[in-house]
Amino acid sequence: MQCKYPGSDLTVTETMPEKVMSIGENLQIRRFARFAEPTNVSYVHAGGARAVLVNLAVEGGIDASEIGKNVAMQIAAMNPKYWDKSLVPQADVDHELEVQVALMDNDPKMAAKPQAIKEKIAAGKINAFYKENCLLQQDFVRSDLFSGSVEGYIADAAKKLGGSVKFVDAIHFIKGEGIEKKQEDFAAEVAAQMNMGK
Repeated sequence: MQCKYPGSDLTVTETMPEKVMSIGENLQIRRFARFAEPTNVSYVHAGGARAVLVNLAVEGGIDASEIGKNVAMQIAAMNPKYWDKSLVPQADVDHELEVQVALMDNDPKMAAKPQAIKEKIAAGKINAFYKENCLLQQDFVRSDLFSGSVEGYIADAAKKLGGSVKFVDAIHFIKGEGIEKKQEDFAAEVAAQMNMGK
């Protein structure tokens, strides 16, 4: 709260009342993220109850804010579990392989196949798991701009701008996330009070 607000000599605390007045909503800072240099392109996408900060490493003096915005929208829309397939823990890959083999065990057409064959088929299906759960391997949702993966979109868009862009990291905030709501059990409370009177 004592850091300087970007483009100002005021601190974040000193800037808050002005922002509250300008948007007409009370603001409370509960969480924040800060990306280290030199990865200096970040974009905030606030859509409904989500905010995404995307951090890209940019070379070639290009403005990659549109790329950041489109990747932020991808994250908000698809909510990937991992940024890249290289970040998926081996335990999760093993679990997915077990699930695929179990599905084949319960499929009358596949159940009779040898276990080694089922395991090879499951390994082949792991790319579908990556495509569904990993940001850079997902199909890019803005098919009007690019047909292919998010990773392909970033490379293609950067090339068209005459530079290079690499996805570094992102933070995905969801409204209310991390706030635990107290669960009220009215019936148990009444029963406890009635037992106290005995």
